[in-house]
Amino acid sequence: MLILIPLSAVVFFIGWTQFKVKAENVGVVISKTSGVSEVPVENGVFSWHWQFLVPGNATLRTFSIKPLNVTESVAGELSAGGAYGSYSFTFAVSLTVSPENLVRLVKLNRVTDSDDLRSYMEQAAKTVSQLAADYYLKKASENQDFRPESVRRDDLLRVIRMYEDFPELELTVFALTSSKLPDFELYRRYRTHLFYEQESAENEES
Repeated sequence: MLILIPLSAVVFFIGWTQFKVKAENVGVVISKTSGVSEVPVENGVFSWHWQFLVPGNATLRTFSIKPLNVTESVAGELSAGGAYGSYSFTFAVSLTVSPENLVRLVKLNRVTDSDDLRSYMEQAAKTVSQLAADYYLKKASENQDFRPESVRRDDLLRVIRMYEDFPELELTVFALTSSKLPDFELYRRYRTHLFYEQESAENEES
C-alpha cells in the first residue's frame, strides 16, 4: 500500500490534463498512438489521458479561444471609373470558435497554435467583408436607390455563405458601420465618354 498509493498518485498526475489549461484556453491532445484526441481539454472540466503515460508519446497544444473583434475596411475603385467609381465599406466583425470545432481545425491541419488560429479567423473576417462589399456593389449597380443599410443581417449572411469556406467558425457580429457607393449613373456616363474619346483618337490615327 505504501508503494501503490504514491505510484497511483503519480500515474494520475501524469495523465491529468485539465489543470494544464488556463481559463479562456482550450487544449488539444496529440499523440503518436492515438493521433488527435476528439475531446477538447477545457479548464474546469475533468480530463485524463493515458497517452501521457508513455514517455514522448503525447503533447498538449493550447489555444486561446477569445472572440476575435476586428474592424475591416474594403475600399477601391471600379475599372476606369475615376472619382465616380470609388467606394468604401467599413465592417465591425466578431468571430468565435467552439472547443469542438477547434479540434476539427487541428485535425484538418488548418491551425497548429494560437497564432495560426488568429490568422485563420482574421482571414475569415476579411473574406466575409469582401463578399459583403461585392454584394453591395452588385445591388447598387442594378438599382440606383439601393442602400446597403437596408439589407438585413440574416439575408446578407445567406448570400455570402461564410459557412462554405469557414464552417468551423461562428460569426457573432457583422455590422456595416460606414459606406460610400459609387455614383453608377455618372460612372456609366464617364465610361461612355472615355469610349468615344478613345474611338475618336483611333480614327484620327488611322
